[in-house]
Amino acid sequence: MKGFVRLSLAAALGLCLAAPAMAQENGMSLGLHEWDSGIDLSTSDIILAANGAPATYRTAVPNIPDSAFEKPAVTENNLHMYLGLASLAMGGLAAISVPEDQTDLLNTVHYKAAKASWQLGAMAVGTGLYSHWDDFYLEDGILDRDNLHALLGLLGTLGYYLAVQGAVNDYNTKGAVTTDHASKGIFGGGAMTIAIALTW
Repeated sequence: MKGFVRLSLAAALGLCLAAPAMAQENGMSLGLHEWDSGIDLSTSDIILAANGAPATYRTAVPNIPDSAFEKPAVTENNLHMYLGLASLAMGGLAAISVPEDQTDLLNTVHYKAAKASWQLGAMAVGTGLYSHWDDFYLEDGILDRDNLHALLGLLGTLGYYLAVQGAVNDYNTKGAVTTDHASKGIFGGGAMTIAIALTW
């Protein structure tokens, strides 16, 4: 019985599929072509494909001048880079502007440049973490370029900060500044230089 039902269904399906072809061969009409959609294809926006006909294009995007796609002068990444370079420059200025008379240390170019170097470095680290958080992974190891850049930038800023703090502590407690803080500043400058060079 199941075989008969399957055979009947297969025959009915075959008849449905073959009916249009048989009607066309015999000149009969199934009435499908007489259906009127109410669309005038000669004036419609519908484009019918025709073999050998040239392709027709319609512009979907307005003509936008190239100036609209120019990169802005300051982006998160550029800000991070400028702050890092400014930090390094201030560290260099602090290194070459050591005063002979340190009785008024807090009003010297050396102190102000050193203070600016760690503050700019801290901002560079902050903007770097914000804009490049997805670029470094501890799983890649400490010697990965992005990981090393972040670590050295942080150490450079820390070196600058400890140098300034050491000098200010000496000045406040002893009335004069020793050269002990210089090694921390030099370390900070070296670390910051390598951090920047890694991504240049």
